[in-house]
Amino acid sequence: MKALVVPEPAAKTLQQLEWTNRSMPNPRANEVLIRTRAVGLNPVDAKIVANGYFDWTYPHTLGLDVAGEIMGLGDRVKGFNVGDRVAGHANFAEDGAFAEYVTYPAAALARIPETVDYESAAGSLCAGMTAYQALFRKAQLNNVETVLIHAGAGGVGSMAIQLANAAGKHVITTVSATKRDFVAALNPDAIID
Repeated sequence: MKALVVPEPAAKTLQQLEWTNRSMPNPRANEVLIRTRAVGLNPVDAKIVANGYFDWTYPHTLGLDVAGEIMGLGDRVKGFNVGDRVAGHANFAEDGAFAEYVTYPAAALARIPETVDYESAAGSLCAGMTAYQALFRKAQLNNVETVLIHAGAGGVGSMAIQLANAAGKHVITTVSATKRDFVAALNPDAIID
């Protein structure tokens, strides 16, 4: 199968990544085998290439976010079936999502609703989780009525606007004039240029 890899420890730029053939992965007891349909490309992917990771074996398959179809189940996997549409965010220490087939821990996956396509599912994971953690784990918005979200047109900012709206908060965001229409469609209460 084809995979996009960091070929060796000295490869520190995206230009040095290589498409290569890798063996088909086999799911461990708590993992599923996924046929990749879409992946998310995040700023952290480039940062990981530049810095590497002390425990990688090379070649290392890159990519954190995947959306696809379950093709196989580990012996201890419960709650998922072959054919389920799933999305997940991986551990960057393990081989990642930029391959035709990947294995992910079942605990790191969620079913994709029928109304969501693979691309949207894969593209929302890292930014969505970051926005969620910032708003609801770090800021703990229980006693807050108004939220200011900087860079509302970015991945994390656009997700944060939607999550804060869903929580019933008064949302103010900053955005440049060229991205105002995009952010306005997310329905913040106020936009600051």
